[in-house]
Amino acid sequence: GRKKLGWHEQRYATSPVFSDEGGYEALDSAATLATSTFPIGPEELIAKAKRVLAAEFGTKAGADPAALLSDDFQFVAPIVGPLSRAEFVRAFGSFKLKEAFPDLRDKSWFAVDPLEPNRVWFFSRAEATHTGTLHFGGRAIAATHKVVRSPPQAQSLLFDREGKVYTLTVGYCMDKRIGNTEGLGGVFAYLKAVGQPLPVKEGQRLYTPSVRFEALERLGKCAEALGYDPATRKRL
Repeated sequence: GRKKLGWHEQRYATSPVFSDEGGYEALDSAATLATSTFPIGPEELIAKAKRVLAAEFGTKAGADPAALLSDDFQFVAPIVGPLSRAEFVRAFGSFKLKEAFPDLRDKSWFAVDPLEPNRVWFFSRAEATHTGTLHFGGRAIAATHKVVRSPPQAQSLLFDREGKVYTLTVGYCMDKRIGNTEGLGGVFAYLKAVGQPLPVKEGQRLYTPSVRFEALERLGKCAEALGYDPATRKRL
C-alpha cells in the first residue's frame, strides 16, 4: 500500500506574552509576535496567503504550483492526507470547483498565529451554488442547482523562509450545527450538499457516534431520570 508521509514538525515558535485585563490572563498577540524570529512579517505573510488562494494553490490557468508550494509541501485535512505537492495539485486541479460553483465565495478572514508566526490561519464560511459540472473520483456530477453552505472552518497555510507554503490544512469544522453539510468541510462538504456524498461513514457527516457511546449516553439519561448525577453518581 501507499506509504504515508510523516508529519512536518513545528519550525517556528514565539515566547508567549500575557496581558491581564478584566481579571483574565489573555495572550497579548502583538507583544507575542514581536518576539518572532521568522523573517516575514504578519502583513506580508497574509498578503502571500491571499495570493496563494487567488492562484488556487497553483492550479489556476497560468499559475505555477512550484512557485507557491515548496518541494516538501503537505496537504493535511481531517480525513485525507498528508498528500505531497504532486498528489494535491493533481487532485485539487481535477475538481474544477470554480467551474462547478461559479458563485463560490469563501468569505474568509485572516490572522497570523502569534505562537507559530509562520502560520496564517484563515477562517471561512463558504457558500456556493452548484450550476456547473463537479469532477470527483472519475465522476462528472452534473449541475444540481443546490446551494452549499459549509460550516465555519479553520484552515491554515504554513510558510518557509523563502515564502513558499510547506503545509496546507483545510476542512476543520468549528461548529457542526451551521450549514447543510452535517459538519463536513473541504470538498466533502460540496459532495454532501449536492447529494453525492462518499459511500463511507467519513463522507456522510462529521461525527457518527459508536453504538457503545450511544449506550453510555442513554444510561446517563436514565440515571438523571432516576434522580442521579451520572458524572458523580450522587443524587441531584
